[in-house]
Amino acid sequence: MNNLAQVDDAAVAVAQIKPLPQRPVPPATAASRDPFLARFTEQVDLNIGNNPPDSFWNLEEEFRRLLHSGFVAGFVNRELQRLVATPSHMGDWRPNQAMLHRGRGYALALWLFEKPRQYIHSTPFYGMYAPLGRESLYYDIYKLPRGYRNDVFDPAIRLEPAGSGITAPGGILLLQSDQYVYDFRIEKPLPVLKFTTAAFQTMEWLFNKESLHAWQANDSELISTQLRVAAYVLGRLAHQSSLEPLELLATHPHHAARWAAIQNLGRLSRASAQEKLHKALDDPHPHVRNAAARTLRQLKQKIPE
Repeated sequence: MNNLAQVDDAAVAVAQIKPLPQRPVPPATAASRDPFLARFTEQVDLNIGNNPPDSFWNLEEEFRRLLHSGFVAGFVNRELQRLVATPSHMGDWRPNQAMLHRGRGYALALWLFEKPRQYIHSTPFYGMYAPLGRESLYYDIYKLPRGYRNDVFDPAIRLEPAGSGITAPGGILLLQSDQYVYDFRIEKPLPVLKFTTAAFQTMEWLFNKESLHAWQANDSELISTQLRVAAYVLGRLAHQSSLEPLELLATHPHHAARWAAIQNLGRLSRASAQEKLHKALDDPHPHVRNAAARTLRQLKQKIPE
């Protein structure tokens, strides 16, 4: 059984486990009861709902109204008072951001852009970014080339320079993430109000700033990483009670989760793993098909019929 589990899976192009940060929906707070935020979230809930992702752009004026309402200053004032009064107060803060509201299919957050990123990152969601304070947001724009498929990592893919832009204080940058990639030029810390959809693409790609070629792809959602880690742990535990959950995971929509399940089935049942490997020869994702074919070839060499 170990032969099935030891086959290299390099053909499945998920370079590292490094998902975009996510947290559970927090309970209602003073911020979520703010009248400006209440109006904004009501309109967002009415607009997004079951509508297509492009309906997000209809909310630009609502976002602009919230931006100029004084809501952000009020939120930070209240949080500062809580932090001073109660040192153990945590809120929904992380080192460089505060989550202001998370709804169904969208999020509103306050981010501090502190320094340029080492790589150019694709954005797996639509977004509206508004710089706060007196500084502008500067960025370079790159077009995703023809043939780009988000869920199939290809190091030959290269970004195409498409100019640069400036969003002044009070303005809003609309991230057309299905067509373009944005690299922000940060010279000093800049607070930004971010209104984003849930991820509609499977992966977040990283591109080399010099060559503009694709360098790595990461899960765009934490749950995808959790599923792969769970499959890995169950494979190492190798308890027969995990057979059914892994077989179910082998049908998951995310290609890397499917492959993780097939790999780790080999530690529980050679027959089940071989069955899934043969089915994977017709998998809709080319990396899974290639990995399955290579694995079966290697197994045939190690375990002659």
